[in-house]
Amino acid sequence: MNRKPLHTGKSLQQRLSELQGKLAELNTPLSGLEPGRISRVYTRHFIKVNRQLFVPLSLYSIRVFDIPPTCRGVRVGIRTVFPSGNEFNNIRLVGIGRDYLELQGKGKFPSRILFPLSQVESIYRSTTHRKK
Repeated sequence: MNRKPLHTGKSLQQRLSELQGKLAELNTPLSGLEPGRISRVYTRHFIKVNRQLFVPLSLYSIRVFDIPPTCRGVRVGIRTVFPSGNEFNNIRLVGIGRDYLELQGKGKFPSRILFPLSQVESIYRSTTHRKK
């Protein structure tokens, strides 16, 4: 089996520019969830969602919808610096960028979750496996 490497070499800003126009849900430290379309990604530091500028590296996470699921990746657990319960204890890691992790979201709606590395405390191999 030929495995593609998980390392993308991209920054969070570069990855978000590829996702411009997609529906996203920003998990912010002070105001909770901010849903909207990514209308613009600036070269440095900012993205525009719902006529507001956000600094992606300061967010808890960015969930982007309408991205087809992939078989690539490895099952891991992610421990975050913010309270997340067991939400990320068995999730597929599909990309590692220069300053972010990309995970395939769970649930019936295909999504990806982008975590700035500043919000990740640790990554560990998941001990629970999904049955096929």
